[in-house]
Amino acid sequence: MTRTLFTLSALLLGYFMLQMSNGLQGSLLAVRADLEGFGATATGLVMSGFFVGMSVGSLLSGRMIERVGHVRTFSALASTASAATLVHLIVIDPFVWIAARSVTGFCFAGLLIAVESWLNASIGSAERGRLLSIYAMVGMGAGVIGQLLLDAADPQGFMLFVLVSIGLSLALVPTALSQALAPAPDAASERPSIRHLWSISPFGVVAMGMCGATLGTFFGLAPVFAQRIGFDPSQIAYIMAAATLGALVMQFPVGSLSDRVDRRWVCIGLALAATLTMGTLSQASVQGYGISLALATLMGGLLLPTVSVVVAHINDRAPPDALLAASGGIVLMQGIGAAAGPFVAGAAMDVFGPRGFLMTLSLAQGVIVIFAVLRLALKQGIEPEAKAPYTPVSMTPVESELRFPDQT
Repeated sequence: MTRTLFTLSALLLGYFMLQMSNGLQGSLLAVRADLEGFGATATGLVMSGFFVGMSVGSLLSGRMIERVGHVRTFSALASTASAATLVHLIVIDPFVWIAARSVTGFCFAGLLIAVESWLNASIGSAERGRLLSIYAMVGMGAGVIGQLLLDAADPQGFMLFVLVSIGLSLALVPTALSQALAPAPDAASERPSIRHLWSISPFGVVAMGMCGATLGTFFGLAPVFAQRIGFDPSQIAYIMAAATLGALVMQFPVGSLSDRVDRRWVCIGLALAATLTMGTLSQASVQGYGISLALATLMGGLLLPTVSVVVAHINDRAPPDALLAASGGIVLMQGIGAAAGPFVAGAAMDVFGPRGFLMTLSLAQGVIVIFAVLRLALKQGIEPEAKAPYTPVSMTPVESELRFPDQT
């Protein structure tokens, strides 16, 4: 495993650079759009554009990899994403930003699928669970650092946009020079099917959509929420980093609990605790910055690990021959939710003020609770010994078959 990780370290380093740049860019665009007076609805649409692009890219980028291979696909998409970042500086207009952000989302879908499928083909099934855990931790750790970089320069200037572009460009270097052998392109995999996923787990369909809405809303508009209740960009950087760190720290305790009890009960507990935390957070102010950091850490630790729990719940119930179709359905539902969440939250913030952000998150968590209770009444849980092992997953709404064992 050590030798394998050394060989794959270049791929993981390239992935680290991608996620670090993505973490910085998301918060930077939210803060800058609000400073430019876009309005919460327009800012929400900019954030939604990323997830719309990711959803489209997750459906089409596989064909690109089939035609030209992993290295060329990664190089082309990383270069395009780097260029798209600078477009936000050239034309400061909501419609241009929505288009540029959609292009970035499309590129990230292909980049992550290329990395994940490359990793998947480079390691045996016995070691895949450990690699997936490392992969998820690398992504979340990179997100923490990316959020902290928001404090490196003034968001109203050009330097942070340049840093994002540099990070995306540098992601090419370790990937292009990696000694890991790129796999031969596979034939197109089974098309995503929400209907198929519903037949496996109705709760999984609804919960994954709400998880997507939560992720899209939180990472898209939390900086706007924080800015509107009085925090400056430097403080916002640490608040967002604290939330991402909270998600990283809570992954394994939450996963361990969900391996022992019905995962739906875990989702209910997380959702209810997160809603209570949001109620407290709504009272936060600049005078309570230390408390706000603690609440943000707790909020991230409660909201974001739910994705991994829901994926594990679906894996528990999916037959071996349905895992790839289930994976596609997960991608699609999470992408739909992530695209809708920021728009709904932005509109709510324009109507209700900053609390519209918390209202949207609370609504998504409430749907998870209600549907989980309904499914608990209708469907018996799985015994702990029959469950698939829990592994953390990336919080980005593009996942490949990497999480699944070999189907041979």
